[in-house]
Amino acid sequence: MNTAEKEFHPLSQQFSGGSIVLADYGFRSKDGVPENCKLCAKGTWNDRMSVEISFSLMTVICGLKRIHHRLQAYIQARLASVAALFNILMILFHLLHPDADPFQMSIAEFSL
Repeated sequence: MNTAEKEFHPLSQQFSGGSIVLADYGFRSKDGVPENCKLCAKGTWNDRMSVEISFSLMTVICGLKRIHHRLQAYIQARLASVAALFNILMILFHLLHPDADPFQMSIAEFSL
């Protein structure tokens, strides 16, 4: 929060050669972007939107904006459990709705 997106360039450079980083135009800087960073105009690279939708769903259902753990191990455990929960709920969704598009994501029905 309250950090310019260009501050994450060194982090994305660590993955150069192994993966790409999909970002919006707020990620650009006057010094350029890392070579593995792909700037996406609205409506392109729909994979990026799938990731953003996944994060949005998990933020709402698992309360990811309210993580107040003080130790890194607890934060890692919380994020690992959220990832496992997401995978389980996606499998369950497609078992309950076999006619749904394989790329459809809806886990809101499991929110209590």
